[in-house]
Amino acid sequence: MSLRVRGVPEWDLDFGRLAPALYDTVEKLATTKCQRRTVQTVSRTSIHLSRPSAQAKTSAAPPMGCYLLAMSCETCGGTGWLVVRETYGETAKPCPDCRGMEKLKRRLREAAIPARYADRGFDVFSIHHPKQEQALRRAIRFVESYPSVERGLLFVGPCGVGKTHLAVAILRTLIEQKHVKGRFVDESELLRRLQYSYGPDSPDTEREVMIPLMEADLVVWDDLGTGRPTEWVRETIRIVLNHRYTEGRLTILTTNYPLKTADAQSEDLWKGYGTKPGMSLTERIGIRVYSRILEMAEVVEVKGPDARVHILKAGQDFQRDLAAAAPASPPASSPTCPDCGSRDVTVLDRMPYRRSKTKTDCFCECRGCRRQFTARFDATRGKFEYPKI
Repeated sequence: MSLRVRGVPEWDLDFGRLAPALYDTVEKLATTKCQRRTVQTVSRTSIHLSRPSAQAKTSAAPPMGCYLLAMSCETCGGTGWLVVRETYGETAKPCPDCRGMEKLKRRLREAAIPARYADRGFDVFSIHHPKQEQALRRAIRFVESYPSVERGLLFVGPCGVGKTHLAVAILRTLIEQKHVKGRFVDESELLRRLQYSYGPDSPDTEREVMIPLMEADLVVWDDLGTGRPTEWVRETIRIVLNHRYTEGRLTILTTNYPLKTADAQSEDLWKGYGTKPGMSLTERIGIRVYSRILEMAEVVEVKGPDARVHILKAGQDFQRDLAAAAPASPPASSPTCPDCGSRDVTVLDRMPYRRSKTKTDCFCECRGCRRQFTARFDATRGKFEYPKI
């Protein structure tokens, strides 16, 4: 039997072996409704029935992932279809559980979450400062209250404190639990795509880049204010955010810049940012856009150590130093018993020799004479020593 799904190349596949229920259903449809071997439509999916040729019988079957779901659904066995008995007979209908999983995968794919943040959730958010704990609680409360939420969120703080982590966690959770149509956008990447769309070789137009951001139920706007503060940049940001505001769609934003100009000149504040006093968010995006953002989003301050510098890098340096200081491991071959000369020895335990970083004490037992002894491995010489203890 040959199966053809719309938009997928045709292959011959033995459905009697892979999906007996679907095979029987299609056979009944063929005999009762497809006498002239015409194309029948079952729930908007075209199934074409034809007799396999001799060449088709010997052709290799394609990967099932081409048009079937993975064999993980307990409801339909991974076929994507259910046999439903009705008054006039049996019909094949799409499995609601599989369709739900496919919709979820599609929504996550359309959200364009970067791979680095794809697995970020509330459960793996690290807290090193009271402000981080407060921000985490506010983000969870936002998810629990959705869609009865009037304003979005604006996470403000220095680099590496978890602003993007929390924003992506909100987006992922709402997509998975409340089926929200969301979108992630990095400001620098957005501006780059828009500039590239004006070129003659661009596959996307300006409208195709902007429309997904305007129509999504929830947008995560990362690194607000990182673009060059030109009039074109400010106008682009204003167009997108103003459209979302007038349409009542929520936006979550993150920024590394202090909100006010006075704060931007404070050396004490910028010490936490790890840099010298600079421009404020108001100066970066303009007073009009800044005023609109404060109206459409609640400010959530996030403070703490830079996880990339003070936590992750410190951990990596510690592991590197630990590996460099660790003595070399003894060779796979066993030491020799000093009494009977047997190499049938069991190493019971190992520990670094306290007087030398290149030596390791191995506590051994000979299987032959049952003698217990200590063999000290010298990494510089690559040999065992047998000290008298």
